[in-house]
Amino acid sequence: MRSIRRLAFLALLLTFVSQFAWAQKNPPIPKPPQVPLTQLVDNRFARWDRNHNDVLELVEVDHLIEDHSVHGRQAALAVCLRNHMMNKGNPPTLPHQRLRKLVEDHDFVKSVEQHFKHLETIERELFLPTDPNLATFNQGGLQDCYLLSAIAAQVHRSPRAIRQMIHPQVTGGFQVVFGDGHKIQTASLTDSELLLGARLGQRHGSWLAVLEKSYGIIRKRDRAKKGDKAARAADNVPFATLNFGDSRPIISLLTGRQAESLRLGKSVPSDHVHNLLADRSKKRRLLCVGKNKDKAPPGIVNNHVYAILGYDVHERHVNIFNPWGNNFTPKGSPGAANGYATKNGLFTVPLDQFREVFTDVVYETDRPLKK
Repeated sequence: MRSIRRLAFLALLLTFVSQFAWAQKNPPIPKPPQVPLTQLVDNRFARWDRNHNDVLELVEVDHLIEDHSVHGRQAALAVCLRNHMMNKGNPPTLPHQRLRKLVEDHDFVKSVEQHFKHLETIERELFLPTDPNLATFNQGGLQDCYLLSAIAAQVHRSPRAIRQMIHPQVTGGFQVVFGDGHKIQTASLTDSELLLGARLGQRHGSWLAVLEKSYGIIRKRDRAKKGDKAARAADNVPFATLNFGDSRPIISLLTGRQAESLRLGKSVPSDHVHNLLADRSKKRRLLCVGKNKDKAPPGIVNNHVYAILGYDVHERHVNIFNPWGNNFTPKGSPGAANGYATKNGLFTVPLDQFREVFTDVVYETDRPLKK
């Protein structure tokens, strides 16, 4: 018995010694020190300044956003520069010297480094084995809840349908086939684009950002056809077109069926709302609900769209999903006064409170779109 123990100890010792020796011969390669952002700007500015006027313009930043050779901190910097230029009160141009001062600002530098750190955590695969999954759904910084709420409703109804929409191409990029027949070709996501839309990470793939970009391409084309001059400066990047919209065309895009809306409020009979939710849920149609009124319970926000994931006809409870994927705990009994317990974006609202708290229900009909 002792000899067996001695042999086991010697084997363990030899393993440790060999691993130590390997580590000594093959020490970890240290990461190169980060150059100051001012140095990065000076080194790259001539390349960024495409028209050579010594001024960085929004359209030139957008070229960086869509450039597949722009990686890492430079990609994070491009996103932060675009955000800065699009903020109200900031000019959409940055002369070289003003840009140098900006990248010396403590808060701006902190934002760039946070974006860069987050970029390093993003999973580049299109789908992980558990995707798509509402437990990892997170809207991110864009105001595209109208889009993501409808996508969330489709994820809940048929994760497989989402997977079947996106087709990786041999040459790179994707073809996205929507339910209404739209086929969108899109290049693979750049590092900057991975930071622009839905908040990505290690727990899920990039599929949601691909859908965002694809719809952004549709919106960009539609606005160009309409000659929307007011939007042209901000629409160079497909993601930039996504702020604010209506869930009805999204439901039609995903399903190929017409979508309609029902205005809510105390004047609408409770049974009317009940019958609509019961019928649409039984037929597994997509539903969303908007909140635009001034007063909102804690945890509920105005100017926001949620997905309806189901309706309990017996309890008359509506199951709702916030595309933020947030958590909220009421301070007191759940209800209109204190808000509703929310976990990973999921919460339940009694029907009578639902029709008073929320503004309108958007729902998929049984009628196909007119060709």
